[in-house]
Amino acid sequence: MTSLVNSVADLIDERDRESLEVTLARVTFELSGARSLSFWRTFERSDGVWLRRRAAMPVGFETLEADVPLPAASAPLRQAYEERAVAASTDESAGRRFYVLPVLGSDAPLGLIEMETEGEIDGERLSGLSGMLRIYRSHLAALDYADTDELTGLSNRRTFEEQLRRFTAAEARAASLRRADDAAPPRAHIGVADIDFFKRINDTFGHPYGDEVLVLFATLMRRTFRENDKLFRFGGEEFVILMSNCELDDALLAFERFRAAVEAYAFPQVGRVTVSIGVASLRPHDTGSSAFGRADQALYVAKREGRNRVLRYEAVRQPTAPGTLATAAQEVELF
Repeated sequence: MTSLVNSVADLIDERDRESLEVTLARVTFELSGARSLSFWRTFERSDGVWLRRRAAMPVGFETLEADVPLPAASAPLRQAYEERAVAASTDESAGRRFYVLPVLGSDAPLGLIEMETEGEIDGERLSGLSGMLRIYRSHLAALDYADTDELTGLSNRRTFEEQLRRFTAAEARAASLRRADDAAPPRAHIGVADIDFFKRINDTFGHPYGDEVLVLFATLMRRTFRENDKLFRFGGEEFVILMSNCELDDALLAFERFRAAVEAYAFPQVGRVTVSIGVASLRPHDTGSSAFGRADQALYVAKREGRNRVLRYEAVRQPTAPGTLATAAQEVELF
């Protein structure tokens, strides 16, 4: 009983989603008595449902596991996902049993817990594990309510600082491992995206159509960027993207793909919409305001130079005269 109470406490004390997945894997592993356990996060791509292993026990947190399309996953994983129920199979020759427990969401499983055991898990223990997953789902829903933008479903501004701290901490760790003469380029980047002339959209077509543009804009963001990139709505028509584990040129290509996708999309009633994006690379000791500020300066210059373009901070950070960037930022019409 004490172990169960402590496990529940561990779950509800955790607020970061990635750490929460690891905590869920650990407490489920401890309560199940499994020989090994993997937590698979489910996510959708244009070509269907995919799985990504986010945690494994007892070997610890896994980050290098390749993504797996659901049709290529094991039969128990597919069964648990499709039937929204516990799936089990047995390897008679080895005397081992396998279980997959779905972490149910409102529409489809949010994840799958795959366990290997030496024997059958009794009904009481299996019921306890299912209850643990319901607690996890409820806690996740509460976090989503607090941390998610209600209109677009993207992360909101209050979660930005914590995510950026994780990105900059990774940059700082990488820098500490390099030699003093090894000037490796940064691999984490921030983009600030602002829909061009959004006020004109609201004034011309009305706020319901403006809201629809925001929702569809967020959908295009999810389709364009990677599953592990962090997407935020900062408010109004301003959005932020955090990217890690990629070179600056690759990040710029992704931002350009997104800009082109927005320009090519036929927004209902409104028609053509464009976006301007400012990009900056993260530094080891960046704060949210410093990183955002550099990308925001590039965004202002992109708007000043004609909008519907991607501009990196490094291309504009040395103005020809003192105060040029600040003056430009003050003069650009945001809408």
